[in-house]
Amino acid sequence: MDVQQQEIRKFEYPHEVNLRTYKPTISGHAVQIKKVIRELQKAKRPIICAGGGVHLSGAKKELRQFAEKNDIPVVSTMMGLGALPSDHFLYYGMVGNNGQPYGNRAMNDADMIIMVGARVADRSISQPDLITENKVLVHIDVDPAEIGKNAGPTIPIVGDIRHVLREFNKADITADRSLWLDQLDGYKDDAQNASRRRRHMFSSALTDEEISAQTVNPEVFIKHLSRAMEKDAVYVADVGQNQLWSCANCEIRDGRFLTSGGMGTMGYAVPAAMGAKLGAPDRQVVAVCGDGGFQMTMMELATLKQYDIPIKIVVLRNNVLGLVRQYQHFTYKDRFSVVDLGDSIPDLEKLSEAYGIRYQQIATVEEMDSGIDKFLADDEATLLEVIVDEKLVV
Repeated sequence: MDVQQQEIRKFEYPHEVNLRTYKPTISGHAVQIKKVIRELQKAKRPIICAGGGVHLSGAKKELRQFAEKNDIPVVSTMMGLGALPSDHFLYYGMVGNNGQPYGNRAMNDADMIIMVGARVADRSISQPDLITENKVLVHIDVDPAEIGKNAGPTIPIVGDIRHVLREFNKADITADRSLWLDQLDGYKDDAQNASRRRRHMFSSALTDEEISAQTVNPEVFIKHLSRAMEKDAVYVADVGQNQLWSCANCEIRDGRFLTSGGMGTMGYAVPAAMGAKLGAPDRQVVAVCGDGGFQMTMMELATLKQYDIPIKIVVLRNNVLGLVRQYQHFTYKDRFSVVDLGDSIPDLEKLSEAYGIRYQQIATVEEMDSGIDKFLADDEATLLEVIVDEKLVV
């Protein structure tokens, strides 16, 4: 209070901020950029790995132009999701420990990797030490401390991604990537067929009673939800199985995919979605979380109501801490400990009513598409509870 009560006789904001300790390199070194162009001309199997820095730099347009102009396939880290539309013919999924197998395989088989705004951490790149073997590794980042921290690059470039990509796009590179792209398309088809077979085998292993209890497939739900969302919508994923299902199945077009990455901050989705909606009030914002993570910040429904923030909230309910249960299933042979939420989950319909928020539930596959349409039909804040089988794994 004493500080707040002090009077300032004269104050004006400076016209510009000049911090002695912060002098980032923007344009990138011209010699290093020429080296990359030369290597790209020789490369048979180049690939771009896009990280969250692409979004921070506002370089989506430049990245797409660079990839399309030179027929270079693109993968992304979790924080780089949306750097290229999910259905783009040059996009081969998320990489890393929880990434798409065909994306990781593409990284392993490439002879040149261009890391764009990614930290090369072990979660986003499954084996950082291997991406330097028999490869030309280019690492572009505005922060010099990130370059070489986890993997030593052949060609480091310190600079703002958008500026560096603009320099790349000035170059005329003539190279035929058709065989490389055909190879990656084959990887993608094989992986997707294997995934369909696994789902079939899993369903076949369940009894009739278990199949009837398995109500909504979250992977299918997320695909249908993201397709029904507006083209520039913001999808906010929480932490746990819902995050991994979202990363693998959310179809991003011109919108944004927001998540806390590998930080494991359960409860991130609801407050982050409110922030996104306040920052971009004209865009549709949907938060997707599990029943465990939702309870970490469900009190923020009061903030939502107080400031009239019309976000959409999806709670995938399976009555367990799904990712921890999954780990205990595979690692400890079903010796489950402290993962069953049981009766501790509140009645979400009554909770919504208490805050004056509209409530919906989707409990069967038959209800899914009509339920999603109703959920997204207007700008009113809505909580959608989706019933998911606890035995499902990512």
